[in-house]
Amino acid sequence: MSSQDLSKTEYQTNEMNTDFGWSFQNVLNNIDIGIIIVDTEHTRIDFCNPVSLEILQKRNRELTYAALTQVLLHGTSFDSIVQLGHSTHTVQHGSKLHGFSIYPISTCHYCILIRDITEKSRLESIAQAVNTMDNIGFIFSGIRHEIGNPLNSIKMTISVLRKNLRTFSKDVIRAYIERTADEVTRMEYLLKSLKNFSMFEKIDAGEHDLGVFLERYLELVKRDFERKGIEVEMTSIPYGVKVSIDPRALQQALLNIFANAADALAGRSRPSIHLQVQSNGSLAWLKIEDNGCGMTEIQQRQLFQPFSTTKDKGNGLGLVITQKLLAKMNASIEIRSTEAIGTVVRIALPLVTAADLPEPAEQ
Repeated sequence: MSSQDLSKTEYQTNEMNTDFGWSFQNVLNNIDIGIIIVDTEHTRIDFCNPVSLEILQKRNRELTYAALTQVLLHGTSFDSIVQLGHSTHTVQHGSKLHGFSIYPISTCHYCILIRDITEKSRLESIAQAVNTMDNIGFIFSGIRHEIGNPLNSIKMTISVLRKNLRTFSKDVIRAYIERTADEVTRMEYLLKSLKNFSMFEKIDAGEHDLGVFLERYLELVKRDFERKGIEVEMTSIPYGVKVSIDPRALQQALLNIFANAADALAGRSRPSIHLQVQSNGSLAWLKIEDNGCGMTEIQQRQLFQPFSTTKDKGNGLGLVITQKLLAKMNASIEIRSTEAIGTVVRIALPLVTAADLPEPAEQ
């Protein structure tokens, strides 16, 4: 069926349903799913409902065929991507996450159904993070229990030494003491990590001015980072933007992120950390960008795995704790990094009221 035949059929169908006070075009224009029909032969868009323009952030701008393929397919043709039949995909567009399906309706026409799944994905991520943290909590409880065994061993060792101080040689006594000291040091380090993990079990989230919080936070860390030769800058402090947070928990989360950035900036030319706040619907996005050494793809996949670290003195719990703190505030974190270029951390904080902030730039 040609485009002309399609239009003719649509017109006749709309006319036929006008008596009932509705038409198929009315339905398509008011449905909450984005619907786009493209003509790949003439590389044009034959139909696009208003929801599609809103989802793709083209409400006041023209949506072209070239722009659509670039956003959804990154330049790949519709013909090649649907060779295996109906296909479903997910794509990141700026700060938005889109889910879309492509259905062939003729040799050169395709129907695209598109949804904004940013919030759905974020809430799923939070639920997964909370579930993961709960499971880790059980593991840590087991660790705490197991610490009792080496403690008993140490106690027995000390008891033996006390009774045999006069008979054991100095070398034997020294070996016992060193072995005991090593066990104590190891347990102290683990207990300290566990304490940091559980210190914010009860989050007291409330309405706070994000600008005031960031001003105080920058005053806290800026001087220390300047001593290390690291420049910390912020485009503008967003006073009056109210978010739902626990300031203590958010401060701890940011300290962990900044500590990681400082490690990544070691030895770099003109090291810097740049902060920016943007808004997107019901969220305020705090963007933290550094020009450090970056990470490999493998390192990025292991970011939130407990005890996974590349640092000599690290324990692999910093980002795990950060993710837990944010999840308990109904916030989320995402990290993107490019090796030898730097890392971008984006934290989504729930807005109490709409904020007059710039939209996140398309990436």
